Amino acid sequence: MIYTCTMNPAIDYRMEFNDVVLGELNRTTYNKFSAGGKGVNVSIVLSNLGSKTIALGFMGGFTGVFLEDYLLNTYQLPSRFTKIKDTTRINVKLSENSRETELNAKAPNVTKEEFDQLLSSLRNLAKDDVLVLAGSTVKLEEKPYDVIAKLCYDQHVPFVLDVEKEAMISALKYQPLLIKPNLFELETIFNVSIKDGETLIKYAKELLKKGAQNIIVSLGKDGSYFINKEIVYRALPIKGNAKNPVGAGDSMVAGFLHEYEQSNDLKEAYITAVAAGTASAFSYELATKEEIDKIRKKLEIIEVRE
Repeated sequence: MIYTCTMNPAIDYRMEFNDVVLGELNRTTYNKFSAGGKGVNVSIVLSNLGSKTIALGFMGGFTGVFLEDYLLNTYQLPSRFTKIKDTTRINVKLSENSRETELNAKAPNVTKEEFDQLLSSLRNLAKDDVLVLAGSTVKLEEKPYDVIAKLCYDQHVPFVLDVEKEAMISALKYQPLLIKPNLFELETIFNVSIKDGETLIKYAKELLKKGAQNIIVSLGKDGSYFINKEIVYRALPIKGNAKNPVGAGDSMVAGFLHEYEQSNDLKEAYITAVAAGTASAFSYELATKEEIDKIRKKLEIIEVRE
C-alpha cells in the first residue's frame, strides 16, 4: 500500500470573476470546491493510475468531513485522517480575467496528543508499504517530519520527501527513497545560481551524500533530471499548452511510485513520473491514466554521461 501523509490539507475553493472591485459586491461566473494538499494530490493521481493508496494526515470540523467525503465520492479514495479539534483550512483561488490570486488560510492547531495519534497509526506500516510525506507542516515543539522520517527509517519503511526546504534537509539523514526539489529550491538550498546541467548534477549529488537515494529535479517547461549514485537521466521537454502547474510535481511523485512499485525499474519509474507531471500541467485537473499514457509515448529520455 502507498500511503500519503498531508499534515495540512485544505479545501480549495476556486472563484472566477470577470472583474473584481474591492469594497464592492462581486458575483462569481464560476465556483467550485475541491480537495487540496500535496499528499492528497499524490493519492488522487495514484488512484487514477490504479494504485492502492490511502490518504493520511489531519482533518477537523465540517471542512474535514467534506474533504473525506469528497475524496471517497469523487475518486473512490479512502482516507484515515487523524481527527483534530481545530478546523481544516479553506484556501481561495481567485481568478479575475487572466489574473490569479491565492488566499491561503493558516494551518490548523495540532496538539501533541493529536500528533501522537497520527504516529500510532504510522507505526502499523510494514516494510512493503511506502509513505509519502508532502507539503507544509504544522507547528509543534518537535519537528514532525523528522519524527516520522525516523520512524520510517527504524521500521525499514521506504518514504518519499516532498516538503519545505528546512524539513527536507533535516530529514535527509533518514535516507528517503526519493526527493523532488525544483530548480529554484535546489538553488535556494545551496544559495547558488545554477545555469547548466553539470552544475545542477553537482549540487544534486550533494543531497545524495546527505542521505537521499534518488532525486528528481524539475525544470518546469525545460524538462527535468533524475539523479542517483549510479545514473543520471534527463527528460527533454515536450511542446504543449501548459494550463495548470498546480499539482504537476505531486503527479511526478505519484507516477514514479506507481511504476516503481510494479516494475522496480528506476528508469521506467522516472519516465512515468515525467509523463504524469506533464499530463497534469497540460490539464486543468490532475492527470488521468489515459492522459498520462498518451504523454508517455511522446517522451524522450537520455542518459547523461559525466
